[in-house]
Amino acid sequence: MAASAPSADDVPVVPVYSAGDAEEEVEFKLDTDATAFSEQNAYFLARMSALCYQSKDEVRSAMETLSFWGKGAAAGDNFQWFEANDEVVDKSTFDAIHDTEAFVAVNDGAIVVVFRGSSGGSDWLTNFSILPRDVPKDWKLETTEGDLHRGFDDGVNTVWNPGPGHPEGMLAVIKRFYHEEGRSRKLYVTGHSLGGALATIAAARLVFVDDLNVAALYTIGSPRVFDSEVAAIFDSKTNHGTRMKDKYFRGRNNNDIVTRIPPSPYKHVGTEVYFDRFGAISTTNLVDRLLGRWSAMLRFSFIDGVNDHSRSEYVRLFKQAVISSRLSLLDKTRSVVVDAVQKVIPVNQEEVKVMQEEVEAAKEAALEASTSEQEFVPENIPEHLVQLED
Repeated sequence: MAASAPSADDVPVVPVYSAGDAEEEVEFKLDTDATAFSEQNAYFLARMSALCYQSKDEVRSAMETLSFWGKGAAAGDNFQWFEANDEVVDKSTFDAIHDTEAFVAVNDGAIVVVFRGSSGGSDWLTNFSILPRDVPKDWKLETTEGDLHRGFDDGVNTVWNPGPGHPEGMLAVIKRFYHEEGRSRKLYVTGHSLGGALATIAAARLVFVDDLNVAALYTIGSPRVFDSEVAAIFDSKTNHGTRMKDKYFRGRNNNDIVTRIPPSPYKHVGTEVYFDRFGAISTTNLVDRLLGRWSAMLRFSFIDGVNDHSRSEYVRLFKQAVISSRLSLLDKTRSVVVDAVQKVIPVNQEEVKVMQEEVEAAKEAALEASTSEQEFVPENIPEHLVQLED
């Protein structure tokens, strides 16, 4: 009989560290002056990505509470919600995408484009529809060989242009606010999980096709999107004076399983912001992930890669990163110790249960969507779909 995960009572008591009011000072706002990686912006956009899993009205209400549009201000036309337009995608079993959701939120200083991650079976079909597609000609790449992920590209198509649920289309909304006379707004794109993949393709379109200045692209637990040739072109592309590699910050938490799919020839792009097994931002990668898996086994947590993908865990980690960036070295050490202890305590068992159910749905979708003759192993995601290294 497998041992159960340790409860809070099984863990030695460690005084909860609070650096004064530092945690309360993590505001829900963008630092629009940042030109490099910003812990504040990563935290803000991680929260926006988590919000996108809620309903349209819940997102609007939450952002008004958090004063995104200014204290006491309402959203008005500055909040646009998008749902998939089924008419623009194929209706085959492998290509059907019905659940894409996203929103565009605008205030005086910023345009924020947010894509939701996986929430249903057809979303997982998108994740596992791994057949490549030639990069569209309107990207004007200096290659005829490059590919991108067909399912993710179709996912963006469902909201990009006008449709029954969004007569203006996402692209038109972005360009309208971007070019609004008398305004100078920074453009940010983000998403968690599947939403991160959609955000990457959306940002690429805005850069390659429309030549808009994307201030930053932040993704959280994103899968791979491009083959190696397109990945290299994307990273080296200069967008209004800055390489896209230096504008794209890709959050990856230790053994997050979604960041390891789809397999080669797909490659990651951008600059990786990696959280080690202690919850600290680190340049270490492969060795730490292996140690993280071993540590998970020792504490009887056999879904380490799933836990590491949790959107609430990413929000917590980026919030901790903001706090840590303001503390002295001694305070940082104390904070990391407490953070590491909290990581092994099952904080929200209901969320763990939901994630387990999502993984089971993913397995079933992978079985249905796979065109490979290789048998799908129901006990775990097979090695030909999971790739450890970049």
